Amino acid sequence: MIIANLATYPPRRENLLPVVQAIAPQVDQLNVVLNQYDAELPELVDIPNVKQIIPHEDTKDVGKFYPNVSDADFVFMIDDDLIYPADFVERSVASLTALGPSGFMGGYHASLYMKPSFSLSPKKLIAWVRYADVKIADYRAPFRFYETLEQPTVVDQIATNAAIMRGADFPPYEFMAGSQKFVDVRLARWCFEHDIRPLALPKVEGWLGEVRFEETIFNGFTRKNHPHVSEEIWTYAFKVLGRGAPVTPDAER
Repeated sequence: MIIANLATYPPRRENLLPVVQAIAPQVDQLNVVLNQYDAELPELVDIPNVKQIIPHEDTKDVGKFYPNVSDADFVFMIDDDLIYPADFVERSVASLTALGPSGFMGGYHASLYMKPSFSLSPKKLIAWVRYADVKIADYRAPFRFYETLEQPTVVDQIATNAAIMRGADFPPYEFMAGSQKFVDVRLARWCFEHDIRPLALPKVEGWLGEVRFEETIFNGFTRKNHPHVSEEIWTYAFKVLGRGAPVTPDAER
């Protein structure tokens, strides 16, 4: 069974139906968590495999972990601001299963944390002097969802805008609760603590698209380098086995 989870809220409603129409035919069940809504959306009622869920509180992005997925073989986490191709689910499952029966999660937007190197170059020297543990989120090598990637590559952290996990590896809501606006960080910590390696999955440029909204978590929260988030990043940053290296189906863990 393949399940996809999506959390949304009213300002994103204009792009919700296109996302649902793209993903629903590819999965057995699509859970749509309706934060800040009081009733189900009529435009989704007639899509048979869509389950609308109104949570007990505003779960924000943690809503992707709110539904019960205990019966799932694979769980997808998606967002309401991306454009997903018709082969998104099929290709993602194939990429992950080619690497073995367990031990990996995959996604198409990812990060490797970095440290500034010492240099006498004025710009690099300033970066080195100013670097502090709390600013770790500012020093990342990104694997962007809209760029080409030739091989699956081990990373520190996967974004939950286009990600896949085996159902058996999926974290419980109780673990993710409290990580509103930094679910990617909390999920990376879960993976590290449970020996699940995050992989940036291969794709061609433009395979995934984007609908831009003015309000984003990155602009409103991530860029502010909240100390409690930085502290959680340090629990796994630079520690993932094989980070930065490509992985092949024959690779040993």
